[in-house]
Amino acid sequence: MGRKPEDYARLLASALCKLHAAECQGASPLISEDSVRVISETIAAAMEDARKIHIEQELAAMRERRERIRLHS
Repeated sequence: MGRKPEDYARLLASALCKLHAAECQGASPLISEDSVRVISETIAAAMEDARKIHIEQELAAMRERRERIRLHS
């Protein structure tokens, strides 16, 4: 089972908090190239999951409307 968008959001929030803390302490460099890659992939995966969920919800709503129309015809 894949991660939920909420899981990705928590991971991203954690990463951003760590970046902010490092920035406040004056660490340099703030993040490695691997970290940038992981954050970018996390954002992309969360966006893809959100798109899939949105599409599934829209299809379910369309089916429900179609069924209501059919029942009232």
